Amino acid sequence: MTHPALSFFSDTRILSAILIGMLGMTFLAHASSRSWPYVKWLAGAALVFGVSQGALVSMDALGWVSASVVGPIGSVMGLATMAAVMAGLQACFSPGGMPPMRVFIGLLVGAPLLVVAMSTLLHGWNFAGPATIALIFSAASVWLVSLWLRDGWGGQLVLAVLFLAYPLLFLVAMLAGLSLLQLRQLTPLPVSIAFVFVMTLIMQRESKIVVRELRERVKAEIALQQLTDSLEEIVRSRTRQLEEIIQGLRSFAGMVSHDLRGPLRNTAGLADLALDEYRAGHAEGTEQALQRIRREAQRASSMVNDLLTLAKVDEEAPSPEAVDMQALLRDCLQSLSVQFPQASDVVQASPLPVVQADAGLMRHVLMNLLGNALKFGGERRDLRIALEAREDGGFWRFSVADNGPGFDPAKSHELFKPFSRLDERQAGGTGLGLTVVKRAVERHGGSVGASSEPGRGAAFWWTVPAAPQG
Repeated sequence: MTHPALSFFSDTRILSAILIGMLGMTFLAHASSRSWPYVKWLAGAALVFGVSQGALVSMDALGWVSASVVGPIGSVMGLATMAAVMAGLQACFSPGGMPPMRVFIGLLVGAPLLVVAMSTLLHGWNFAGPATIALIFSAASVWLVSLWLRDGWGGQLVLAVLFLAYPLLFLVAMLAGLSLLQLRQLTPLPVSIAFVFVMTLIMQRESKIVVRELRERVKAEIALQQLTDSLEEIVRSRTRQLEEIIQGLRSFAGMVSHDLRGPLRNTAGLADLALDEYRAGHAEGTEQALQRIRREAQRASSMVNDLLTLAKVDEEAPSPEAVDMQALLRDCLQSLSVQFPQASDVVQASPLPVVQADAGLMRHVLMNLLGNALKFGGERRDLRIALEAREDGGFWRFSVADNGPGFDPAKSHELFKPFSRLDERQAGGTGLGLTVVKRAVERHGGSVGASSEPGRGAAFWWTVPAAPQG
């Protein structure tokens, strides 16, 4: 003989009540603030179903109420549970649609009216209540299929299939001739299975959302770190630029006190000398003094002009236009020939392109690099200067190479610094020419460099973006 306790707990209605109640408690325990709008409905429905189902079955087993009383009460609680589940699914899958409370109240009011109407039309048919529930589940299944077609989430299709379990059970009961009491005893099983799948699928969906949000957060943190690193690099770059400017200002102060004051002091001394020579009636001495005064004045003027050019490059944005480098070379050679008559003979150029650049800045680059090659290599009778251009990865790369004396490669890092000179013997230089070249090229988005071997010439190169093709 089976023990009463074992018989009680083997009842599928008790087992389903315990299972659903525990699921509801678990759902509530792991709910987040984002999922609370639908969790409160689904978990609440599970708790109501589990507690009411357990209480009714217990009272029936203890003989406190009859089966005829348990059935109607269970149907009402089942309707409330089903309405809460539908409200929760509405809040989960269509948060911007009909309010969940309206769905809940609509089912609580509409279902009984449908039962009454069906019972009246069918002359008191006992299965009007289960038939109404079967219709509601069928309608919910169609709704879930429409959501699956819209969202593409497979969980909605699974739920749609599960919701057809009760209508199929009702159809089988009608075909098998089961009584209303027998049908009510079977009802908790498909409802319990549906609850398990609803909560499992919703929790799975919630976990995927959390994983996706975590991934997005990780991506955002990586992007933020990259931005931080880039900002730090920008700060370091700006700091280096400020240090270069400060160093340049210090060098400028030293240069002004030495180089610029020198020509002025020399001019004053030479003026006194010229005056003395003139008073003594020495025309030749007076002329020599005046020529030296002119050279010193030209030196001071060149220094001031270079300073003004550097300030213009740093402050004014380039004005790009189509620059024919071949025509620009002819113009530069014509200007250089005044100081270097051999310029047109020693400079050999390959065909040069048309580039989009600031014509004035490109002229300064070409004049400075060709002028340096002519100035430092002027003592060589076989001086040759080659100017070439070739395309290199979206840029035009120009180079000026000579067979002059070259420079010490160990000092190449000082070439483009403001106010520096590699050869102090060249008194005509201001130490600003290559600095302006570097700034002018970089303002165009290009780069500049140099290489050399002492006694074997030097090569300077620079790049500018290739002219866009029309």
